[in-house]
Amino acid sequence: MEPPLLYRTQEMVSPLQHQQAGLQQHQQESQGEERTNYFCPVCGKEFHGVRQRRNLKRHMMIHWGQKPYHCPFCPHRSNQKGNLKTHILKAHRELLDRGYTADDMVRDPSPVSGQAKT
Repeated sequence: MEPPLLYRTQEMVSPLQHQQAGLQQHQQESQGEERTNYFCPVCGKEFHGVRQRRNLKRHMMIHWGQKPYHCPFCPHRSNQKGNLKTHILKAHRELLDRGYTADDMVRDPSPVSGQAKT
């Protein structure tokens, strides 16, 4: 199942097109050209300015049900790295008392490790 298109205020493009156009857009934004506003097609939340496409993508994981960050100690999964760190700090405190840190336990997910809600 392919995720829905990401919407821009001027046009509709796929996530792959966003990625391919990333460098060109960065160069244009760095040269002071007009910044693009992105908005969530599900809830309408708007993201303004430079580098907001990445924030929209992270936001869309909530709607898509993707939880690519998983706890190494229990079945808990999270859609954001910071949320997993908070979980580890609260639920696995005894490991932190033994000298580990939450950063030691949280790793970036592989590109295909996201899991959709069932």
